Amino acid sequence: MLLKEIVDYLDKVLDVKNIQDSCKNGLEVDGKKKIEKIGFSVDACLESFKKAASSQCDLLIVHHGIFWGEITSITGLLYRRIRYLIRNNIALYAAHLPLDIHPELGNNVQLAKLLNLEVVGSFCRYRNIDVGLICRNRTNFDELVKRIEKHFPVKFINFNNTSEKIGIITGSGGMGIEYAAREGCDTFITGEIRYTDYYTINEHMINIIYGGHYTTETWGLKALMKDIEKKFDIECEFLDLKEIQWKI
Repeated sequence: MLLKEIVDYLDKVLDVKNIQDSCKNGLEVDGKKKIEKIGFSVDACLESFKKAASSQCDLLIVHHGIFWGEITSITGLLYRRIRYLIRNNIALYAAHLPLDIHPELGNNVQLAKLLNLEVVGSFCRYRNIDVGLICRNRTNFDELVKRIEKHFPVKFINFNNTSEKIGIITGSGGMGIEYAAREGCDTFITGEIRYTDYYTINEHMINIIYGGHYTTETWGLKALMKDIEKKFDIECEFLDLKEIQWKI
C-alpha cells in the first residue's frame, strides 16, 4: 500500500485540514513510499520509534506528534527523534485533536462506548469546536467506578453517589471542569487534572474520575487501527508504552 493513499485517507476521515489545533496534524516525517506494516502509539518518542523499528513498521501513527507550536530550529531531542525516523526509514503521522473529537473513532466517543454511556451532546468550546462529550449514565457513582476499573485503574473525588449526567474529555481535560459544571454535569471523566483544578472541583462539588492521560487516549488509536486494517487489509500493531507511563 502506498504511503500517499494512507495519508490521503487519514486526512479525509479525520478532517485534519479543517480542525484548528495547537500542533501539527497529518504527515510529520516522510518515509517509504510503499507501506507494508503500520504501528500505532499514543506518543511520538524515541521509545515508540524503537518499538516501531523492532516491529518492522514502515509508518507510525501517533496521537501526540513531535511538532508543537512554532518550530524555529531542529536541535536536541527533536533532532535525535527526527534523525532516528529518517535513519530507520519510518514515516510519522500525527492526529491530535482530530482524533480526540472524531464522532466514531475518537478518544472521547470510544471511551464512552467502552463504559456503556449514552452520548447526548457536546461541550467545552475550543477554537470554534467542542472538545468534550456529554453522556447519560444509568447507574450510581460507585457502580460507574467499578465499571471503569474493569478496564483500567482510576482515582476519583466524589461529593455524592450521583452520576447521571457525565462530561468526558480524555487526556488533560482540567480546562473542561468549569464547562462541565455549567452544563449541569454531576460527574466529569478525564485523564489527568492540574493542581489548581482541585479548587474548581471543590467549589463546584462535581465528581471527578481520572484514569491517566495515556490510558484514556489509547481507545481512539485502537479504533483507528481497526479501521485502517479493514480499509487497507494491511498488518497493524499497537505499540504500548504503558510500562513507561506507569513509572511516572
